[in-house]
Amino acid sequence: MENIIKECKTKSEAIKKLYGYYNGKTQKKFYDMVSEKNISIDHLKVRLPKYEAIKKNCPVCGNEFETQIGNKREKTTCSYKCSNTFFRSGKLNPNWKGDSYRSMCFEHHKKECVICGESKIVAVHHYDENHYNNDPKNLIPLCPTHHQYVHSKYKDEVIGKIDEYRNKFIEITRGLVETQ
Repeated sequence: MENIIKECKTKSEAIKKLYGYYNGKTQKKFYDMVSEKNISIDHLKVRLPKYEAIKKNCPVCGNEFETQIGNKREKTTCSYKCSNTFFRSGKLNPNWKGDSYRSMCFEHHKKECVICGESKIVAVHHYDENHYNNDPKNLIPLCPTHHQYVHSKYKDEVIGKIDEYRNKFIEITRGLVETQ
């Protein structure tokens, strides 16, 4: 046994040669046997960690946490909660549509139809019908029904309220710009 241990370079190699496999029980048996028979294992190398451990600050909450640099599982955040916040919201989310006309509209207008007040399903109408013009003055929140009215022969039934809403919105935004 002593000769087998002297031939090996690492503790795990010695344990595998003595017991056939390496696990917690064989490791305990090995250490018990070495201390019982007073065998020196100083020449056996301890396997160094493959990746260097570093400390990082979480970009969401600011807490300090430890991760392994270069590891395929290197952490970016400190927890699952922070990870969900970091990767599933904002620009890092692959489904993020922050520059879309809908998000632009609902930043400046209440999410409800300007005709009937419907707030569950709200579409966005481009007032000048130019879908590249995403100026908040050109975006009007409408329910799907009233949006269809605007694009049909019943346009006259809703266009008056839409014009009134748009003019009021323009006056309010001018007032805000002038006071600043």
